[in-house]
Amino acid sequence: MAGNIKVLFIGAHNDDCEYGAGGAAVLLKDRGCETVFLNVACTRHADFDAETLAKMNRQETDAAEALGASKIITGDRSRETYFYTQKNVDIIEEQLHQIKADIVFMHWQRDNHIEHVSTAKCTLDALCLADVHGYAPRETYAFEAGPNQTSAYFNPDFYIDIDGAMERVKKSLLIFNQHHANGEGLWREKEVAARFRGHLAHRTWAEAFKIMKYPYGYDDCELLLPKLLKGSFCWAGGGMYPYGRRYYLMPAE
Repeated sequence: MAGNIKVLFIGAHNDDCEYGAGGAAVLLKDRGCETVFLNVACTRHADFDAETLAKMNRQETDAAEALGASKIITGDRSRETYFYTQKNVDIIEEQLHQIKADIVFMHWQRDNHIEHVSTAKCTLDALCLADVHGYAPRETYAFEAGPNQTSAYFNPDFYIDIDGAMERVKKSLLIFNQHHANGEGLWREKEVAARFRGHLAHRTWAEAFKIMKYPYGYDDCELLLPKLLKGSFCWAGGGMYPYGRRYYLMPAE
């Protein structure tokens, strides 16, 4: 079954999928899934010559391949900021129809990075419109972008134990050697974030996620991801700290 399953990760920038869900991508690939990274906001904030751009493109492709994923980058390489627009929604929806993934991972909407927020809004609207036009993934999840960006607003629904994937995640992140994607810095932050989430998940390393869309309907409504990642999937919370306590202690998200 896993050999026929396609998983799409949608990130704003060239390193977002590798950083936020690289471990999950490795595990899914190892279980026979096809994994695709889609970057929609890879704008450049300075002018680069053709040789430099080619080098950056190679790093982006190599970083994804180190995790077993293919990479698609949409849009141009302009200096413009990525905003929530109809055009950007349409670009993502077009990719959704072309790829037809069974599972989609995306940014969380509450984030300190303006382009992460815009990407999350565009992605969610594209997913809603894609359903109207004939395509819907079975399930959709949001990943955590990082301590300075998402973590302050991110209460995970579940964790994925990525202990067996961390070496490949490290290799992937260290490939980046760019002004806005420094591999050494990315790895240091990932190491801290994955260790923290691993502590909460009672593992060494973990990634954290939220559920954005359940399977729809009455006949086959079980989540596919926990089955694919059996032994590595763990619901958030616990006996002494049940997930539902947060509803009494904080405003609704």
